[in-house]
Amino acid sequence: MKKNILVLFLLAAILLTIASCGQKQPAEKTTVVVAGLRGPTSMGMIRLFEEQSLNSDSYSVEYIAESAPDALTAKIINNEIQIAAVPTNLASILFNKTEGDVQFLALNTLGVIHIVGSLDINKLSDLKGETLHISGKGATPDYAVNYMLQSLGLIDDVELIFYPDHASLAQAVMAGDAKVAVLPQPFVTQVTMQSDKIRLLVDLNQEWDKITNGTSVLAMGCLIVNKHFAENNRDFILDFLREYEESVNWVNSNTKEAGILIAKHGILPSSNLAESAIPASAIVYQSAQDSKADIDNFLQILMDYNPSAIGGKLPDESFYFK
Repeated sequence: MKKNILVLFLLAAILLTIASCGQKQPAEKTTVVVAGLRGPTSMGMIRLFEEQSLNSDSYSVEYIAESAPDALTAKIINNEIQIAAVPTNLASILFNKTEGDVQFLALNTLGVIHIVGSLDINKLSDLKGETLHISGKGATPDYAVNYMLQSLGLIDDVELIFYPDHASLAQAVMAGDAKVAVLPQPFVTQVTMQSDKIRLLVDLNQEWDKITNGTSVLAMGCLIVNKHFAENNRDFILDFLREYEESVNWVNSNTKEAGILIAKHGILPSSNLAESAIPASAIVYQSAQDSKADIDNFLQILMDYNPSAIGGKLPDESFYFK
């Protein structure tokens, strides 16, 4: 009797073992955080935000938007963010700071900074003897504008007054306290919508093109990726880039619908502002390899003007995702 019971116990144990071996354990999802900044650098991927794209059985993807680059920098360095939309010069700074652990994925925003105000000005050389109000000290607008003024021999003839952020400068422009100012989109659209006395005075894309003899573009924003993540999740990155490009094309072709989503996800404060700003926000998609020459030239100009603008040295070939 005891032998029979023992045999039954053994058979039951064997059957349980076989059954447990046959059950597949659920695979652990890979977490991906995609981050952007409120403004043009995130507007192009708004459809990904809305659709929560690329969430699957294998990947848990979260989309977030921050108000300032500083909020992203530490998280990118600490690998808390896998993909991010950032200013182009910050991409180079991060590449140097992490010793190559950050790669350039794509160019996503061209020149969005312009000169606005109420003075009778239509080119940079008209600024001689004037006071130019500007925000973003130590950021791309500061470096780009100073480079252009220096190239035109105006660096000592234009007084620069810096504001702590774009929003406070926009308020000063609307209040009439800043007669001529450098602002990025969507603030350019915001201030010109508020008063018919305020208008776009100088398109800095055109000025940059003339000063650089067409050898460079104002490459203001880009996508970056954690290199280790890209190497281990190549198919995901390729899918992401494909969907990102589709989103950019959709945003540029459907400004009203895109404006609604941009406001919904807090990228801009209102859908009307977003709809009006999209056509002037230079939202593009150019892969790392397709934009490499333009980015190299842009970073070289910043390097020649102030090496700290790009983190002290030009990135090497490994900077560009292939």
